[in-house]
Amino acid sequence: MSSVSISGLVSGINVQSLISTLSAAYQQPITLLQNQQQTYQTTLSAWGQVQSALSSLQSTVASLQNVTQLNNRTVNLSNSSAVSGTASANAPLGTYSLSNIVLAQAQSVYSQDFASATNTAVGTGTLQIQVGSGTVTNVTIDNSNNSLNGIAAAINQSNSGVSAAVIYDGTGYRLTLTGNNTGAANAFTVNVSGATGSLAALSYSPGTSGGMTQSQAAQNASVAINGLTVTSATNTVSGAIPGVSLNLLQAGGSTTLTVANDTSAFVTSVQSFVTAFNSAMGTLNQLTAYNPGSSGSSGQAGPLIGNAAIQTLRTQLLNLISGQGIGTQPGSAYTSLGAVGVSLAQDGTLVLNSGQLSQALQSNYNAVAGLFGQVGTATNANVQFVGAGSNTQPGTYAINVTSGATQAVLTASNPVPSGGLSSAETLIIGSGATSVSVQLASGSTIDGIVATINATLSQQGLNTITAVNDNGTLQFESSGYGSAQTFTVVSTQPAGSGSTGIGTTLRTATGTDVVGSINGQTASGSGQLLTVTGPGAALGLQVNIAGQSTGSLGSITVSQGIYQQMNAILSQALNTQYGFVSAATSGLNNTINSINQQITQLQNSAAAQTALLQQQFNAMQTQVAQLQSVGQYLSAFFSPSSSSSSNSSSTGG
Repeated sequence: MSSVSISGLVSGINVQSLISTLSAAYQQPITLLQNQQQTYQTTLSAWGQVQSALSSLQSTVASLQNVTQLNNRTVNLSNSSAVSGTASANAPLGTYSLSNIVLAQAQSVYSQDFASATNTAVGTGTLQIQVGSGTVTNVTIDNSNNSLNGIAAAINQSNSGVSAAVIYDGTGYRLTLTGNNTGAANAFTVNVSGATGSLAALSYSPGTSGGMTQSQAAQNASVAINGLTVTSATNTVSGAIPGVSLNLLQAGGSTTLTVANDTSAFVTSVQSFVTAFNSAMGTLNQLTAYNPGSSGSSGQAGPLIGNAAIQTLRTQLLNLISGQGIGTQPGSAYTSLGAVGVSLAQDGTLVLNSGQLSQALQSNYNAVAGLFGQVGTATNANVQFVGAGSNTQPGTYAINVTSGATQAVLTASNPVPSGGLSSAETLIIGSGATSVSVQLASGSTIDGIVATINATLSQQGLNTITAVNDNGTLQFESSGYGSAQTFTVVSTQPAGSGSTGIGTTLRTATGTDVVGSINGQTASGSGQLLTVTGPGAALGLQVNIAGQSTGSLGSITVSQGIYQQMNAILSQALNTQYGFVSAATSGLNNTINSINQQITQLQNSAAAQTALLQQQFNAMQTQVAQLQSVGQYLSAFFSPSSSSSSNSSSTGG
């Protein structure tokens, strides 16, 4: 019988290779989904770049919202050694001649020589220091502080308005006193009561001998502006030129001062906008472009090529740049961005001619500003554009005022006598939670009273109330306008011919708010600010009404610049609920999540199939092993050597 072998049935099978091949077949649809997912991820990343670019552009455009606040002024001086100055945004443009400068001074006095600053006992008693017509400050000098240094320290701790120091002049020590504030109203006197030793020598009164010597008199500053002399208690002169603050530096000096437009902040803001716009357009162009390959290689398309929403957005932005401004001034030479130096390049980016922009701003600031932000231009000098709301539409609106805003004003019932107050008097002035007591000495004239009141109010931080000389009658007025301005005044003396005329009954002064309408729409007043609250195209418009003129105050034209228009376009695109960027991003995220779920399902199925194949092949291998064992037995049983042995045994039997 021929031999039987089954080992050849399994000897050629590579089980692991077969399983790997079948697993790779299961992986193919997963790989296809992963490639598809990567494409969607690339597109999603591109939309993220779009969102970032548009958000950055919108943030930069916001700086153009209040371009009127960039209408700064600069002060140019022919002699900056004589005067320095600053100007507010509303200071009128113009040139002024400044001459005959006199600098403000604080009073200074000095004592006789003393042998020592620490060991010599000067004397004891009370120093009575009075600044202007203010309160007398008593400084007690006793055996504990009667040296020059001790007296100086006691004066400095008294808050009398005078500073003390001890100076060695080469032969001896002198006490010096200097007023804390400049100006003629801050001249001081020093009286001594109960003096012993040499303390009486520390007194000072103008025209009186035997006391300290004056080295510098208290003096007001003054300057001739276009030939008109203006005085100030300090070297700072404010209000003489509207919106301009001067700092006098050189006695006898002169200079020419010019208030001009400062356009640098505006130009910088526009340059930032141009840069942000170009960056955003560059991103959009890159993501939607087709880049042809070189040397025969295939080209590459941007991930958002052909996207209709982006093409529409780009067109809207470019049309906005190249179009006419909305609500610009009729007849103005500046009705488009191109007219002020902002032009479009062929690739859709912007080019700024900063020189042309600066020149246009110098020529007509409001007209140029109206191309970039919401600007109002009034025909009446007493009407000033303050701002507009999101509902304010561009257009021209009539201004009508029923009554102008007023300050809180309180006038004494009788004038101050020319010879001054017949007795000392104390005024108590209150505003809100602040109350200030002003002590007026007997004999104080109207000018002295006004100076003392204003100095005390300034020292106590109540700067919103000012005393004035109204043809010899004391008058108080608030610095602001409107019903929120209120204060009280009461005196310790009854009103009469020898007093300030305020009286012992508490008196209250309150301002009034402006009343009027704009475009025929209801408006509410707050001080001089008139805000449109009634429905209509002018809703949200805010103007400031100066003066007391009533009736028709002309009109105001409101423009709508790049900020309002571009911000609306970008807000619509970036809206998280219905904007196309959010919609595209949300759709892609949903698709990617769905693919992730499919991949997970296929991976789980492939793993299960692979495990099943492994199990089946393992079972087959077990059966094959058993068959091989049987085969080996049969092979051994039917082998020739085994057959011969069997035959020999049979013959021998």
